[in-house]
Amino acid sequence: MTFEGRNRFPVWSADSQRVAFQSDRGGDLGIFWQRADGTGTAERLTTAEKGTAHIPESWAPDITRFLYNSATDQTTTLFAFSVADKKATPFGDVRSPVNRIMSAVFSPDGRWVAYASSEGRTRAAVYVQPFPATGAKYQVSKNADDGHHPAWAPDGTALFFTPGPGRLSAVRVVTAPSF
Repeated sequence: MTFEGRNRFPVWSADSQRVAFQSDRGGDLGIFWQRADGTGTAERLTTAEKGTAHIPESWAPDITRFLYNSATDQTTTLFAFSVADKKATPFGDVRSPVNRIMSAVFSPDGRWVAYASSEGRTRAAVYVQPFPATGAKYQVSKNADDGHHPAWAPDGTALFFTPGPGRLSAVRVVTAPSF
């Protein structure tokens, strides 16, 4: 059960069998996962250093990895966590000042990651990078300061995001053979 500690930011696995979540049950803000039916015990996946919070973001469609933010007072860094290896690696060069990487999400085919980032500005824009990262980065939101909470269309042909309160935008995207 997930009643121990303070548990937040649940993210369902693509097969709906598990939920990853942040918990303070070990004295840090690490990530645990547990079967969605409540059987078994929660298993620790990450351990956050003092002053750092790990926040789960999105599962890959094949459930082999998930994305999470490692946030401090100064920066956030996006990581990809391999379930098989139980290891995290930084995702490309996705690092931004003061908790400004948000809502990272895998594309339906698992080949792309969309996320919102301020990249030093006061407001965020939506970007897409290939997975695994190659160094290529594409800005999807029209203006430099107008994108939050990206979500892929189920067929991967569009990205939806909120450019501001009470507004929703959609951008058609082509991801094959390239973005």
